[in-house]
Amino acid sequence: MTTRPATVQDRYRLGRELGAGGMGRVWLARDETLDRDVAVKEILLPDEMDDRDSLRRHMLLEARASARLSHENVVRVYDAFETDGRAWIVMEYVPSRSLQQVLDADGPMPPEQAARVGLAVLAALSSAHSAGVRHRDVKPANVLLADDGRVVLTDFGVAAVDGESIATSSGLVVGSPQYMAPERIRDGHAGESCDLWSLGATLYAAVEGRPPYQRASVMETVTAIAADEPEPMQQAGALLPAIEGLLRKDPEKRIDAAEARRRLRAVLARPARRRWPFWLAAATVVLIAAAAVAMWAISSPRQPQKPPAAAPALVPSAGPPSSAPADPPGSAPASTPASAPASAAPTGSALPKLPAGWRDYKDPTGFRVYVPEGWNRSEEGTMVYFRGDGRVLGIGQTRTPQPDPVADWKGKAEYRKGRGDFPGYRQIHIQKVDYFQKAADWEFTFNGSGTRQHVNNRGFVTSKKQAYGIWWQTSDSSWAGARDDLDLIFRSFRPR
Repeated sequence: MTTRPATVQDRYRLGRELGAGGMGRVWLARDETLDRDVAVKEILLPDEMDDRDSLRRHMLLEARASARLSHENVVRVYDAFETDGRAWIVMEYVPSRSLQQVLDADGPMPPEQAARVGLAVLAALSSAHSAGVRHRDVKPANVLLADDGRVVLTDFGVAAVDGESIATSSGLVVGSPQYMAPERIRDGHAGESCDLWSLGATLYAAVEGRPPYQRASVMETVTAIAADEPEPMQQAGALLPAIEGLLRKDPEKRIDAAEARRRLRAVLARPARRRWPFWLAAATVVLIAAAAVAMWAISSPRQPQKPPAAAPALVPSAGPPSSAPADPPGSAPASTPASAPASAAPTGSALPKLPAGWRDYKDPTGFRVYVPEGWNRSEEGTMVYFRGDGRVLGIGQTRTPQPDPVADWKGKAEYRKGRGDFPGYRQIHIQKVDYFQKAADWEFTFNGSGTRQHVNNRGFVTSKKQAYGIWWQTSDSSWAGARDDLDLIFRSFRPR
């Protein structure tokens, strides 16, 4: 094994390792010429390849071709070169978790969330295809859910350009077998439709928690992709038509990008149909409780007119990103189950008056919170974001709350700090706060966007099957002046 150089090409100073896979190892590095963080990938090829040198040079040519891509959902390639017999690709550094990491940590996504991710990846692929570039390795590990809310497709290092083949003289086809289209397995063909099949396999994994063809060995996997049908989907819901259309074995019958986009958008166009089993149960409880109140009032007219304690109610409150997600993206949209009477706001709190310049926002999943008028709302990634005046408000939720929010934040803080996601990180505190059933605040500062940033990340549990979180970020110099706004958000938040 060769040792890692401290600096590559007298320009890129390598730091900690970000990850490694079959085709390379990625480092966080500092571009000392432009004074910025970058991701530097060293191309590593299997020893059994008999044409490793030519394939490495071929991949460098393709990486340079990929550098012409410029799209918000594509990780930019800045440079590609070979030095001392080793090949390197320099890319945009995106603080993030991969879709695979999110699935490993949080489990499968709801169909609506997966559809949003799918639309972003599809936009990236459409941009690449229009430039004559095919990705050829679309999979959850190459889909990044960025801290700033973006969904970006990375690792175009094994991409193909029009008129070229990736098959090696030893017969090895580069890519990830579980997400490889049938025609690539059969004859090495890597057309645009192959990327769409891989997108379908990625969306299948997003909602089911596993790839469509998961077998004990590579040979069994490729055989199954060529000859078998995928395991029936149990959790795809409204996303089923899109995934089924993308996973058709015959590329001539596979849906194209335009039809895939239409089907993915259709998932987001009918949230009520997807969410009704959540709210119907809650509504039933409310109606039963109301009926109980009426019957009780009729049968006991001389008793004080007070509703029974079992009647559920939504009481205002607020709090940052859920205790389950470690950062703004990564939490799974969910609705509070019918057993949510415990999701009441802190004792004694009351809904504050709506100030001028603010609006009472109601999310499709059911929670409500005051947000400033005019702030831009986005649902990229796994959270709902509001941005304006140099500030960021992110709200996430999960159906799998952690039992100890303080311990959860401590673990995630160590992980994120160790990963280098927050340059110049300085922790102010991680401490328990009195909020809903249980809650904790993680407050810290770091260097970002050319200035010192200040963050408070509150995770709080509202029921056994529901937790929320609110990420609040401003410049450090503006923190004190923005504290009243954060308090208003906390006091105005109401879970479903």
